[in-house]
Amino acid sequence: MTGDVTVPERVGTAGGLRAYPSFLRLWAGQASGAIGDQVLPVAMSLYVLHHGGGAGAVGEVLAGRAAALVVCLLAGGVIADRMRRTRVLIGADCFRAVVLVVAGLALPRLALGVLPLVTALVGAGEALSRPASRSLLPALLPDALLERGNALVAAAQRGSAVLGALVGVGAVTLIGVRPALFVTAGVFAVGALMVRGVPDAGPRAAAQRAGVVRDALAGLRAVRRRGWVMAVMGTVCLHLFAGSATALTLLPVVARRDFGGDLAYGLVLAAMGAGALPAIALAGRWRPQARGAVSLLALSGYALVPLSLAGPLPLPGVIGCFAWGGFVVELSFVYWISALQRAFPDEVLGKVFALDQLGAYALLPVGYVLVGPVVAVVGAAGTLIGGAVVVAVSSVVCLAVPGVARFADPTPLGPADAAGAPAGPADAAGAPAGPADTAGAPAGPADTDPAFSIPADADGAPCGPVVADGVPAGPGSAGPVGRVPVDPHGPGPASTGPPGSAG
Repeated sequence: MTGDVTVPERVGTAGGLRAYPSFLRLWAGQASGAIGDQVLPVAMSLYVLHHGGGAGAVGEVLAGRAAALVVCLLAGGVIADRMRRTRVLIGADCFRAVVLVVAGLALPRLALGVLPLVTALVGAGEALSRPASRSLLPALLPDALLERGNALVAAAQRGSAVLGALVGVGAVTLIGVRPALFVTAGVFAVGALMVRGVPDAGPRAAAQRAGVVRDALAGLRAVRRRGWVMAVMGTVCLHLFAGSATALTLLPVVARRDFGGDLAYGLVLAAMGAGALPAIALAGRWRPQARGAVSLLALSGYALVPLSLAGPLPLPGVIGCFAWGGFVVELSFVYWISALQRAFPDEVLGKVFALDQLGAYALLPVGYVLVGPVVAVVGAAGTLIGGAVVVAVSSVVCLAVPGVARFADPTPLGPADAAGAPAGPADAAGAPAGPADTAGAPAGPADTDPAFSIPADADGAPCGPVVADGVPAGPGSAGPVGRVPVDPHGPGPASTGPPGSAG
């Protein structure tokens, strides 16, 4: 983004995340939104069950949010790369707050069939905020702190998920759904206020001049040129379709049938959020070389989530399996988000995160809708076991794709490839690409954008597309475009202390 300060020699971590108050404000705003995102589906699912709905009706309510994410995420990514990302976040929070206030006022007169529309509208606001928040983060932190920053954001989201699940169940039990919706609207308003203080220089002028369709296609090209990214996105899509959709749809039904009611439902959901917390702490400190292999092998254990409900196991066993599911998902999530932030330049990062979320959620609405009919044919146990098998097998198969094991390009890409630049005439004709650009874009002045013009790293080593641990980075190896931000509200630029020295 314009206005970022290029300081390749300052890549230390002295002061840790505390030295970046702008990041901490973004973190606080995302934590507030995470509470609201969790309260709504819990409250709506219980409301449906209390008013005579079954697994099919619960699936439709959950599918409303998932469908909105699928439809709106790419638009959210394009908007995030064309507008100030803080404005997108504030607008999304305010929109969700208004929707929830209106829904709370009208709820007594709404038929159950209308509730998926409410979750869809709130999901549309979430689709706008996700790419903006994740693509703003690397502009607020140096590369060496990305894992810690993403881990702290994930910790806030998972901690808020625990709180949100318990608040959702408690609100329905004690005061009803309408007050829960009003409180959730207030939480989104608080999130908007927190983000107001975050500096954001806005998008590059080139991004604003580009057409919307051309802008979206640039993001698609950038992702398509990395097979390992597409493979992981497809695997996560299968996990949500076969594992999450079946488990989350049948969990409230199993809880009421076998575990005594809604309290067990809230405890199991809270366990998943609580299980994520130690994984976040681990991922923030442990940086293995083969982060992709660690992530995918861990994700194969997510199969225990649907499998635990097939019997079902006793309640403590189900709680333990959901806690393990939260652990493996969050461990892989922190490594995955950090890898994308390093691999792609800033001008396409919003669209990349939108495509990541779009790929993940593409089949989730279908999964929610199909749970009811599939259960009617093969039974709940058969549906859950089948989902567990898909999760385990797809995780292992994904590791066969080059680049997945390290979450990095097996062959370094040039800047134009990373940004999704279209192939030049030589490529189209089949002639060899120029020496400076394997994507076919001619070398020369176009390749000397200031964002890629740093001649050396801080220690004098020549710039290259791969940093010491094998993770791709832009020239200067200080993040996606070779720069380290200076927080104007902090005590000053990051020092040159060794990675992991503080924070």
